[in-house]
Amino acid sequence: MKKILIIGAGAMGSAFTLPCIDNNNYVSIVGTHLEKKAIKNLKKNFYHKTLKSFLPRKVKIYDYKNLKNELKNKPDYVVVAVSSKGIDWVCKELISNYYKKLSIILLTKGLAIHKNKLITISKKINLLFKKNGLPNQDITSIKGPCLASGLINKIRTSTVIANKNIVRATKIKKIISTKYYKAEISK
Repeated sequence: MKKILIIGAGAMGSAFTLPCIDNNNYVSIVGTHLEKKAIKNLKKNFYHKTLKSFLPRKVKIYDYKNLKNELKNKPDYVVVAVSSKGIDWVCKELISNYYKKLSIILLTKGLAIHKNKLITISKKINLLFKKNGLPNQDITSIKGPCLASGLINKIRTSTVIANKNIVRATKIKKIISTKYYKAEISK
């Protein structure tokens, strides 16, 4: 059983709770400062309005003010599930509450611009950590044709788990793969 902290209560972050819970992991989800109303509603009855579905009752749901406390609980994995515009905010929060090198699972799609060049979100995260005198973080990206609405309804789908370290990618595959959520690994 792994401790998985998901930052971002949007469609994909919320749907990602399902395979994590189904693999007997301890899962908490923390909304961003822009998701106050959504978190308040989720806490009432676990119903996600965008997904039109319920989240597993085992998921612990918190508002962004609890992020520091959840990071103090030393999660095994921090899942970043915010829009690409929210990466700066997430990194600011992770850096200000930094306690050790993190194992980050990145669900965020897209690219970033750095010095007039396109870079990956993973690279942007590590540049922000480096700028603050911190080491590169272990970042695993999960991408694929998976849709949040399909995932929350256990419609069979697949994804690619990418990490320069195949052993790390394989570990993540084992803790999130289910009969309905298949994963391939890649460098």
